[in-house]
Amino acid sequence: MLSLSYPDVYSKILYVLAGFSVPIHIFGGYCILLKTPKIMKSVKWALFNLHFWSSFLDISISLLAQPFLCAPVFAGYQLGILSWIGVPTDISELTIRTLYMLVPISIITMFENRYYILFVQNGYWQYIRYPFLMLNYFAGLTYCIPVYLDVPKDQEIARRKLFNKYPNACEFASDKSLVSVINFGDTAWTRLRDNALTFTLLVEIITFVVLLRVKMNRALKTSISGDTLRMQKKFIKALNIQIAIPILVFFVPTAVGVLIDPVKDEQLQHNLIFIAVSFHGVISTILMIDLQKPYRDVFLSIFGCYRLAPVKHATTLF
Repeated sequence: MLSLSYPDVYSKILYVLAGFSVPIHIFGGYCILLKTPKIMKSVKWALFNLHFWSSFLDISISLLAQPFLCAPVFAGYQLGILSWIGVPTDISELTIRTLYMLVPISIITMFENRYYILFVQNGYWQYIRYPFLMLNYFAGLTYCIPVYLDVPKDQEIARRKLFNKYPNACEFASDKSLVSVINFGDTAWTRLRDNALTFTLLVEIITFVVLLRVKMNRALKTSISGDTLRMQKKFIKALNIQIAIPILVFFVPTAVGVLIDPVKDEQLQHNLIFIAVSFHGVISTILMIDLQKPYRDVFLSIFGCYRLAPVKHATTLF
């Protein structure tokens, strides 16, 4: 287990995960873009948006950047293929932090899409939904601009300051001249900004989940023909599972980290978190293919002995 603290072992594990996950991400995108039935047309692009950002985060960590962070400050270097072509470490690190925000924003977009299509197409929400979504994406895309502006311009001086203050930082790095210092610790303003955005996105997700559940239950009780609503309820239930289970992947390494001596094995803790997060999207993709019948049928028709039949009724989608 302690060997995961070393860059070479950590990098090889991420490459293995990338080799496993990239084909699955590609197949998931293929299913959404080319095999989504017409009856699911309204959810197609929102589902692809979620798939794209989740996959991009996975691939960025496991293949492109492979960030190797050196706590207790925000510093480190990259081991992935971006380092081969000379992409600056600070750019790739801040891009990954931005993707961390775009994934939950894409989840909000997915739930908002279902809420709008099913219940409020003719309500007041149709006038504010696009400004609402645009504001979310603007916040996510500009999230790291203040951090980038604070990156020390003279990295040689920044590294000297880092190792003078924390002699054991990046102790597993074979070449400490590769270390890029992003900043020397979160300020009160940085913590406030991060926590405020995270809390806002969490509240939005919970709000749409609750609204969908309440509206769906009411509609099923009052609707004369509830077949379409029942189909949509199954879809949303499958979507909840598709999103909830990968989210748990974020918490497992954090919980393990609490049990590990943060002074002795802090590098191990960081590496475990990145390994787990790099795998969250592929779990989501596998669940999507398994839980959504049209995509499951495509998979079985290609890799199994199942003959794909045309969809005749909406109730056969799940």
